[in-house]
Amino acid sequence: MLALAALLLSGCVLPAGGPAADYHRRPVTPGKVVVAAPSGYCIEPASVVERADTALVLLGRCAGAETRGPAVLTASVGAAGSASGLDIVSGGQELAAFFRSERGRAALSRRGRAGDVTLHQAVGIPGAFLLRFDDKGAKAAAMQPESWRAILTLRGRLVSLSVSGIAGQPGLGRTESRALLEAFVTAVRRANPGAAVTQ
Repeated sequence: MLALAALLLSGCVLPAGGPAADYHRRPVTPGKVVVAAPSGYCIEPASVVERADTALVLLGRCAGAETRGPAVLTASVGAAGSASGLDIVSGGQELAAFFRSERGRAALSRRGRAGDVTLHQAVGIPGAFLLRFDDKGAKAAAMQPESWRAILTLRGRLVSLSVSGIAGQPGLGRTESRALLEAFVTAVRRANPGAAVTQ
């Protein structure tokens, strides 16, 4: 993870002649959900992992976008039907209660350990549910402890988007991190017209 963080911090390197759109949008699972990057960030092609009906995509600053905050962004797309029963629009209290529970905190933890995670904030925005939390296990993964994560649904799939600062680097402030996550949510929803839950 440390090597990957260093790679993403340095920016995406676009191959000569490669279409820029390949680094800003990526259909996954297969082609049913499109992961899209917020402005100034690019998909790292070598990071894309697709298994069966799920996908994981990592993003970092694009080459030449050094004015953007150093951060690692991730998009995790669940299998078909994984969002069944999940109410993003009006289920905020239930979602907050779940992520404060031991099972929910374990789901947020990089090491799967509920004790590593302290949930500080849980709030709904149009089409997504945002979480701000500390993860003590992030240090081992070269990430800063505090992260933001968004939960949303697209075409019946559970989608998780996250923004994490890189350990040892000047981090994004709390306001900037949330703004970046909201921009990430907006980019993904716009890339999947008609697929997102709205408020």
